[in-house]
Amino acid sequence: MAIRPKTLGLAISPVILGAAIAWSGHSAMARLEVPLIIVLCAIAIQAGTNLFNDAQDHLNGTDDPARLGPPRITALGWALPHQVSAAGLTAFLIALLGGLYLIQTGGWPIFFGGLAALGAGYLYSQGPYPVSRSPFGEIVVIAFFGLFAVGGTVYLMTGHVPHGAYLWGLVLGLPAGGVLTLNNIRDADGDRRAGRRTLAIVLGDGPARGVYAGLILIPFALIGLAVGGGLIPPGALAGFAALPLAIKTVRALGATPTGPALNLLLAKTVQFQALLAISAALGLVIPGL
Repeated sequence: MAIRPKTLGLAISPVILGAAIAWSGHSAMARLEVPLIIVLCAIAIQAGTNLFNDAQDHLNGTDDPARLGPPRITALGWALPHQVSAAGLTAFLIALLGGLYLIQTGGWPIFFGGLAALGAGYLYSQGPYPVSRSPFGEIVVIAFFGLFAVGGTVYLMTGHVPHGAYLWGLVLGLPAGGVLTLNNIRDADGDRRAGRRTLAIVLGDGPARGVYAGLILIPFALIGLAVGGGLIPPGALAGFAALPLAIKTVRALGATPTGPALNLLLAKTVQFQALLAISAALGLVIPGL
């Protein structure tokens, strides 16, 4: 429960799409273990980040009895904070071990990128200025669950990063940021009591819901413009298969008051990002799709 398995698809989707970009260019390495190890590292970093957040949000009083989100094991007393933090360090160690192999493949860029990812995961909840207590969480999520995840995967499989990969990183990073926005909309009252200043608190409920809609729908505009401009191949339009689910989630948020019901929409948003990644990936690797 503490690693929040329903959200781990956010770590997997950009690797799937990044691998598809590499394979569609016909210059990817044949070794299948590379994307598999990337997935392992990405999941481990996300799980570790969630574990640190579980422990720290209990210690700083964010997870109080009025919490509307899914239960947290530290707040419930199922484990002590130092035990949950130790589990987070273990997850980071797994990511580090996998990263050593990836560094041999990708060299110094992967070394520094991996350190940045581990640092961001730790500082999301820890340190004197945790990202989770600021309005900048969405930017960090878009950067690491989108731009770095997609671009890093392509780089490890091809040795370079085409401009289209950055666009795809933004396409997948935006809905990942939407997951965080939705989470913070749900928890705004409790976060405010705990002294947080998330984007949802700074903007207010209505504007924050508008931000969520933009994060979910803008990727389709980016795909359409990039295909029209010749930056990415026409097969990328297969990603529009996820548009009905995107519209459904945006409408659902507009009709759902703040409360536990938003937890179901959170899972739907993760599913939307996965569908967007998979449909676009298929369009890139299957000619004529």
